[in-house]
Amino acid sequence: MREKITPYLKKLTHIPAISRQYQLSDNETEDNSYNDPLQEDEHEVVKGLVHKYANRALIKVSYQCAAHCRFCTRIRQIGKPEGTLTIKDIDNIITYLTVNKQIDDVILSGGDPLYCPSITLQILDRLQHIDSIKVLRIGSRLPLQLPSAIKAPALAPLLTHIKEISASKPFYILLHINHPSELTPEAIEAIRHLRSLGVTLLSQTVFLKGVNDDENTLTQLYKELYYAGVIPYYLYHCDNVHGIQHFAVAIARERAIATELTAKLSGIACPTYVIDIENGYGKIPVALNFTNTDANMLSDFNGNSHIIK
Repeated sequence: MREKITPYLKKLTHIPAISRQYQLSDNETEDNSYNDPLQEDEHEVVKGLVHKYANRALIKVSYQCAAHCRFCTRIRQIGKPEGTLTIKDIDNIITYLTVNKQIDDVILSGGDPLYCPSITLQILDRLQHIDSIKVLRIGSRLPLQLPSAIKAPALAPLLTHIKEISASKPFYILLHINHPSELTPEAIEAIRHLRSLGVTLLSQTVFLKGVNDDENTLTQLYKELYYAGVIPYYLYHCDNVHGIQHFAVAIARERAIATELTAKLSGIACPTYVIDIENGYGKIPVALNFTNTDANMLSDFNGNSHIIK
C-alpha cells in the first residue's frame, strides 16, 4: 500500500503519534503476502458486500481513503481502483439485502464512505427504502484526516441525506480515532457539524505500539471524546496482518491498560476492549484484571477456542 497523506495531516507529522500512523517505516514489510485475518473475502457474497454475521452486513463502498493508515486491516486492498462500486454492483447488493430480510443492520465502510460521497449517497438512497433494515452505520476517518471536507460542497448532499434518514432510522457514524493529538480544533469543529445531523457518534480505537499503548494517553483521548459528544465504542487489539506486526501490543499490557480505564472513566466514556478473532467469528470482549482468569484463551461466537498472544 503506497503512502498517502493529506496536506492537513502533513502539518501534524511532527507529532510522533501522527507520523507513525501514516508514514512508511523500516519496520513495515511489503512482500505481497498481506492476509485477510477477518476472512472478509470468504464472506463476500456479492462484490462489496460482506455478510459474516447473521443479522448484520458490511458494504465496502470503495478502497479509497483520504489518507492511508499503515496498520489497516485491509492493507491488501486500500488504494486499489477495482474496489469502487458500480451501479450494477449496487443493484446486486440491494437485491441481496432485500431478499435476506434477517439483515437489519448495515454498516458502510471501505475505504472511507465519506471520501466517496456520490457513491455513498446512491447506496443510502436505496438502503433507506428496505423496510427490514432498521439501523444504518458509516465508518469514517475523514473528519480526522481532512476536517475541512466535512463542510465542503461535495459532501453537502450526502450529509443532508443522512440528516433526513436519521429522522426515521437510527444512524450511527463511527469515527476511528487513536490519539488525542488527532482532536485538533478543526477536527472538533467537524465533529460538531456531524452531531448537528441528528446522528449518534461513536469512536473506535486500535491499540498501537508507540502511539497509544499507555493509560494516560487513552484516558485523555476518551475524556476529550466524551466531552465532544462522541461515545467510545470499541478498543481493539491490532489485527494480525502480515507486515504490520510492529504495531501489535502485548495482550497483557493492553489488558492492564483497559482495566485502568474502566476504573477511572465514566461507564459511557469507556470503550469495550475486544479482539476481532483471527480466522474466527466475532469481536470478543477480553476479561479485565477484575476477573481472575486466563485472558489468553478465548471462545468465539461459535464456541471455538482460540489462544491469543
